[in-house]
Amino acid sequence: MRREGRELLLESPLAHARVVLHDPRAMAMIAALAVPMTTMRLAEQVAEMSPSAVNSLVALLAEMRMVDQVGAETAPIEHDHSALDSWEFHDLLFHARSRRGRTDGQFGATYRLARRPPPPALKAADECPGHDLHRPDLERLERDDPPLAFVQQRRQSVRRYASKPITAEQLGEFLYRVARVTDQWRSEIATSSGTVTMEFASRPYPAGGGLYELEFHLAVRACRGLAIGLYHYDPEHHRLRRLGPDTRDLDLLLDEAAASAGIVADTLQVLVILTARFQRLAWKYESIAYSLVLKHVGVVYQTMYLAATAMGLAPCALGCGDSDRFARAAGTDYYVETSVGEFLLGSRE
Repeated sequence: MRREGRELLLESPLAHARVVLHDPRAMAMIAALAVPMTTMRLAEQVAEMSPSAVNSLVALLAEMRMVDQVGAETAPIEHDHSALDSWEFHDLLFHARSRRGRTDGQFGATYRLARRPPPPALKAADECPGHDLHRPDLERLERDDPPLAFVQQRRQSVRRYASKPITAEQLGEFLYRVARVTDQWRSEIATSSGTVTMEFASRPYPAGGGLYELEFHLAVRACRGLAIGLYHYDPEHHRLRRLGPDTRDLDLLLDEAAASAGIVADTLQVLVILTARFQRLAWKYESIAYSLVLKHVGVVYQTMYLAATAMGLAPCALGCGDSDRFARAAGTDYYVETSVGEFLLGSRE
């Protein structure tokens, strides 16, 4: 149940419709159904409703798959309970609401926030100390890189590092391959609120709508030529901006990443943290904005794996991270820019 405007809605990812609850008595009846009971007992619980009204409402909810009959011997194949056991509530609801078929809500490129100025293509550069990065020779890379088929075959997660850490030059080449700005332009976009001028800045990986909402942060524990600390990557100028020195939150981010990968924390070298400027996507897309963020994280993971493998580095994607801890360490607003992916990088044995 959730509020929308001045109405209370009852929704389920199993249902193809929603119920609008206008009557407080219906809300009381649904609350009572948190535990199994007969319709007769339910009518006694909600004395303000007649037994026939209770029966009718329960029948409607059952037809919509909002309630199930306890002990029912058969169920439609579509709702096989053994299959539903695999779905957590939030996963199935997210799936149903970010795909067509079980929602009649606005969907896709609706430009729902076009009444506001579009978020910029690039994050504003702050005044933090900067570190210019090495720019590799692209012609040399095109000539000397191993073939794609070879790189794909050798791509794997590597959790053991060489005794000498990765270098700042290698880190610069890696970020140049993966995340630099390759082009910038402006376009006129037709929206329901009129024509809007929007900025774009492309990267080496694909992204929905060319919006590129992801930002790259580096938590560095060991890198030759780079001080320990937390950095933000400036993709336009190909440089790192140091957000702060070694802190307790930074140490915990690195320790948790090592624990997630099952490696000794002291051997960890660089943790790449992907963050999303969510408003950049939400300005244009409705219902699918966060699902696009996750797709983009996957695209970047593969791009980082291939680049690291071609360079002879040790890559390893992680399953999760602490977004609150990152927000504290980086000084970001959890709801404006939040961490959505983590990736370990180091020198390979």
